[in-house]
Amino acid sequence: MTPERFRTLVSGILIVGVTLAATLMVLGFAASLLVGWEGALTGAAPGTSGLADFSAMGSSLVALRPVGIAQLGLVVLLATPVLRVAASSLAFALEGDRLYAALTLTVLGILLVSLFWLR
Repeated sequence: MTPERFRTLVSGILIVGVTLAATLMVLGFAASLLVGWEGALTGAAPGTSGLADFSAMGSSLVALRPVGIAQLGLVVLLATPVLRVAASSLAFALEGDRLYAALTLTVLGILLVSLFWLR
């Protein structure tokens, strides 16, 4: 993989991730102006989960609740740098650069542990 292609890949991941996250959060906030945070655009019964409770995000998304849409935007925003590091690791491995592949895999491991294990 050429350095130019690598830069294009990484910048593409960052641009798409941040743009998608911002769009989802803006849509969630705009929808909350219409029906409130716990209201639903589909007319479903209001939800009872808190804004920081991501356990009900799936059901909130199905009911098109603004809180679920905004939470999905936050998840996408958190996933963007993780995907960037994973793509970098894969690119370094494909280039045969073992040192940088190992370093980025270590960083990826630290990111994943900090996201899913440490609270």
